[in-house]
Amino acid sequence: MARETVPGIVGIGMSVLDLVQLLVAFPEGEGVSPVLDAAIMGGGPVPTALCAASRYGAACSIVDRIGCDWKGRLVGADYERFGVDRSHLRHEAGRKTTLGTVLVRRGDGERHLIFDEGDCTPLSAHELPRALLQRCRILHLNGRHWPACLDAARLVRESGGLVSFDGGAHRFDPKFRELFPLIDLLIVAGEFADFAVGMGTREEQLVRLSAWGARVVGITDGARGSWFREGESDPFHQPAYEVEVVDTTGCGDVFHGILLAALTNGQSLRESVAQASAGAALSATALGGRGFLPTRAEVRGFLAAAPLAMEHA
Repeated sequence: MARETVPGIVGIGMSVLDLVQLLVAFPEGEGVSPVLDAAIMGGGPVPTALCAASRYGAACSIVDRIGCDWKGRLVGADYERFGVDRSHLRHEAGRKTTLGTVLVRRGDGERHLIFDEGDCTPLSAHELPRALLQRCRILHLNGRHWPACLDAARLVRESGGLVSFDGGAHRFDPKFRELFPLIDLLIVAGEFADFAVGMGTREEQLVRLSAWGARVVGITDGARGSWFREGESDPFHQPAYEVEVVDTTGCGDVFHGILLAALTNGQSLRESVAQASAGAALSATALGGRGFLPTRAEVRGFLAAAPLAMEHA
């Protein structure tokens, strides 16, 4: 598929190398646990969203810093595999790239994460690729490289682009409230919403999230589906799709990536959310966050036949 000459989506986030292992059960105490399957691939919320969007047909670029180590080399190769531009991926000598070990339990897809965070220096505002940011259609963030991401958001907004934010589970930080007024697409996990705007129904939380001025607000909640609101319109619920789950690692990231790719392709919000939900479901049928990043054709084929999950209370 031909790519745009201008970058459709630019992401600023933390690149991770994931080691994913499928187990019968999580280990307890000393012993040996057999591994049923394993995979090594790139990871991280924003990076995986970019890989999913690129696979879906959008032109994507990553802005980040990784170590000059074996993990960094594998991370770079994975960007290349999925067609994400890495000309603004900096390599820092003497520093280590983040490693995530993901243990996945067979049967229910439950996970245990072991996280070895790298020690690369966060990007500063003067290191931002201003020309790239001024030309992009969407900037995708999750709060990494703070406070440079604030400067990037302001620059993109001033240049006429849109800014997207992924508020992941267990990632809420009060400082993000400074960023929210600069966000056009504010999409967060249910747990993030609980901390950001307080408890309530998802519809009530959408209204509170809208107070920061985003054009689109959304809340994702796994098997319960997602809730969205555009402008002053009524909220709508997108149920999840039923699949045989292997691993839910990265499903939310794939959701974000396909949503942004569909929007840049001119789809309506409802169409884009349905495609994103389908893509996230498909990604859960393989091991690892990038084990199965579906194409647009694969998502359309799935949507033509896929049953929706039962409504969850």
